[in-house]
Amino acid sequence: MKALSTALRILREFATAQAPLSVVELANRLALNKSQISKVLKTYRDSGLLEQDPDTRKYSVGLHAFALGNNYVNANPLSRDALPIMRKLVDETGHSAVLSLLHGSDIIHLLAVEGRLFIDGRWRVGRWLPYHTTSAGKVLVAFSPAETLESLLKTRGLPRLTPHTITDPRQFRAVIKKVRKSGISVTHRETYPGSAAIAVPLFGADNHAIAALGLICPDHLLTRNEELRLVGPLQRAARELSVRMGADVYPFGN
Repeated sequence: MKALSTALRILREFATAQAPLSVVELANRLALNKSQISKVLKTYRDSGLLEQDPDTRKYSVGLHAFALGNNYVNANPLSRDALPIMRKLVDETGHSAVLSLLHGSDIIHLLAVEGRLFIDGRWRVGRWLPYHTTSAGKVLVAFSPAETLESLLKTRGLPRLTPHTITDPRQFRAVIKKVRKSGISVTHRETYPGSAAIAVPLFGADNHAIAALGLICPDHLLTRNEELRLVGPLQRAARELSVRMGADVYPFGN
């Protein structure tokens, strides 16, 4: 089982990698023997889970890994029900809609529908982002058990991604308190320059928060008036999807 655990540790590095990885890079990251890593990578390559560039000799995610992840999305009731609702939301607002989950201390974007006001950036499907820099992350922390916030602050902290990232714990607690009361989170340029977002929680059975539904916008377009315009459509979409997921009520909006 130790060998399997090591092999999975190596594979998980590719879930967050922003570029192909070499044997040396993985050895440095994981403090493992290079020959051991090389054998594991070749096995993954032969199975189609990873691909190897013949020139650089670096490894990246393979087609079989993509198919495996795609099966998760296809089998997930939340993503199946969310897609038509998100398309309607995009048609109504013009902005790109994204469905996000909190896993550990990071947000992963599970599903997205691009709008006509599309902005390129690091919010794409499958991308992991720190919990504290995104509107989705703030929403999901706000509606998690009370101890979640303090645990995240202790273990992950509030590292700075941009000059606008909140790095002060007292300020972050105040923001989370406000989000918990309003059911809305708005961020401006906290993850990367030029991008803004607005998100609301999705609830499931027993009215537990299960995901966040958000809109990604060019920062200069998300004015206060635009925020007010987007809240209604976003909450209506979240209410419809929450009810489908088993929520008794949606506690925000009309």
